[in-house]
Amino acid sequence: MIRSEAPNGDASRALFAEYMALVRARLGDDFRPSEDIFATEGAFDGPGTAWLVLYEDGLPVACGGLRPLGAGVGEIKRMFVTAAARGRGHGRALLAELERRAREARYDRVRLYTTEVLHEARALYDDAGYDRIDVPAVDDRAADVWLEKRL
Repeated sequence: MIRSEAPNGDASRALFAEYMALVRARLGDDFRPSEDIFATEGAFDGPGTAWLVLYEDGLPVACGGLRPLGAGVGEIKRMFVTAAARGRGHGRALLAELERRAREARYDRVRLYTTEVLHEARALYDDAGYDRIDVPAVDDRAADVWLEKRL
């Protein structure tokens, strides 16, 4: 079950903490999350936004948000599935719901910013039809990329 929730709720914060631990484990201890990369909780409040938490057997196992990026463009942020729940279609279901909400908000395209070290996420986005676009990276790591999909 996918629910709209506050990004600062207990489930959301626990999922984000696990997400940050994963990113740190793959990028190293010198990784510092920034607002440019992950946005603030307030970014998911207002027109054209959404914050979703996916539950399995009553437990929060995935989350993700949508926010406006520019004219006709939405951005998917903080999308994450817990390690224990991967491989069961939760990421695909969450991504589809975020894309549905982006269309509902009249976005023509959605973008997301990710890194090559998040192999599971890259595989999902590739399979879902996201293409790499030539937009300057937010961070100076060569492994970080912008992806986009026309809706």
